Amino acid sequence: MTGFSMAPLQAVTMTGILISILSFIFAAFMFIRRFVVGPEAEGVFTLLAVLFLLMGVTISCIGIEEEYVGRVYQEVRRRPRYVVRKIYESDDEISEEASR
Repeated sequence: MTGFSMAPLQAVTMTGILISILSFIFAAFMFIRRFVVGPEAEGVFTLLAVLFLLMGVTISCIGIEEEYVGRVYQEVRRRPRYVVRKIYESDDEISEEASR
């Protein structure tokens, strides 16, 4: 799945970063709401926001490590960056090579 593209690995990193950002926004919302409305249930939403933040950070860290491993794997394979399908030569060059 990742033999030809780093996109799945980068998608995991972006998902982790997105979860972290959304959980930070959720925590800020809950913090402001606590002062405006008051506490509804003691600590439940705070723990939920912290849990989502830590899950997002963990997923993004795993995604970054996956990207390092993917890049090392691509370098170890030593595949060329491009492949030459055909070399076009003029008739003069071909006859010179044949005469040598």
